[in-house]
Amino acid sequence: MAGRWIGRDARDSHGFHIERDLLCTVNAAGYFTSLNAGGERVLGWTREELMSRPLTDFVHPSDRVRSNEEMSKVSRPDYQVVNFENRYRARGGGWRWLRWSARADGETWFAVAFDVTEEKEMETHLRGVLTDEHLLAYSQPILDHRRGKIVQEELLVRMRANGGSDDVLPPAAFLPNAERCGLIGLVDRWMAAHAVALSRQGRRAEVNLSAVSIGDAEFTTSLERWITRAGANPENLVFEITETAALEQLDLAVDFAERLTRLGCQFALDDFGTGFGSLTHLRLLPVRFLKIDTSFVRDVAQNRDDQAMLRGIVAIARELDVLTVAEGIEDAATLELITDYGVDFAQGFHIGRPAPVG
Repeated sequence: MAGRWIGRDARDSHGFHIERDLLCTVNAAGYFTSLNAGGERVLGWTREELMSRPLTDFVHPSDRVRSNEEMSKVSRPDYQVVNFENRYRARGGGWRWLRWSARADGETWFAVAFDVTEEKEMETHLRGVLTDEHLLAYSQPILDHRRGKIVQEELLVRMRANGGSDDVLPPAAFLPNAERCGLIGLVDRWMAAHAVALSRQGRRAEVNLSAVSIGDAEFTTSLERWITRAGANPENLVFEITETAALEQLDLAVDFAERLTRLGCQFALDDFGTGFGSLTHLRLLPVRFLKIDTSFVRDVAQNRDDQAMLRGIVAIARELDVLTVAEGIEDAATLELITDYGVDFAQGFHIGRPAPVG
């Protein structure tokens, strides 16, 4: 256990709830010395039962060594560990995963814990399905409307449904859980590998990467190695970074983009216009394409504010020698209008719906 409490989880905005979550103190002998009712609700034991025995009696055998190692550090004033996880035996049978944060004062632990059993079960499930057997690569064409030619394609992930059906799950059905469980990097690696394979075939492929992967030095090194060893044409690889991802860790995004650009890869700033730092990102990142967010394109034929925004983005892009892509083109009228405004490329259902990569 141990650490400063930083909330229910770095990915969870609900925070601590005195009736739902566990709040306690633990002495140097490893006994609870105080415990709120949340502990009873989570584990099913009474407060008296939990306080009558060393708490490691309730800990899963596989987690006891780690737990004892952390508890032995209570003698270190202000020692802390954040988000330490172990399993506790519940009265009704089975085990509950708890995520602890606590601080020692030299004699006592002051700790909070959150029941993350459902999250851990979801993580186990996702590790089983975020694989070649279940993931599918789709692509959506991007049109150079002046030449009337498809010039590149954006890769989009899908998943086979369980149960032997032919249903295909959209990203919204599994990506949010992958992000919450810290497994989005598995999807990024899988999709990036497909993009590298397509680039080797002479197809220009775009792939969107999460903030997790952008900030992962190991992933960046692996990606550089894949591109070099595969004999891929780096110019056919376009990596999309959303404004949100860039904003989360801008320095890491810049480093990632510069390393891949040196190999010859290109970059697109996705969802452009939705973030507070749009122009800052454009100035700092080696961007070749601006992907104008669908929210500015969907109603542009009727909305004068969207029209003004679109013209402004195109003007900025031209000054910086950056190409523009309008996302969300769903009818001929919108395509004609963005052509008149000087947008370089178009993407959307009117151009082509996502389909399995052939």
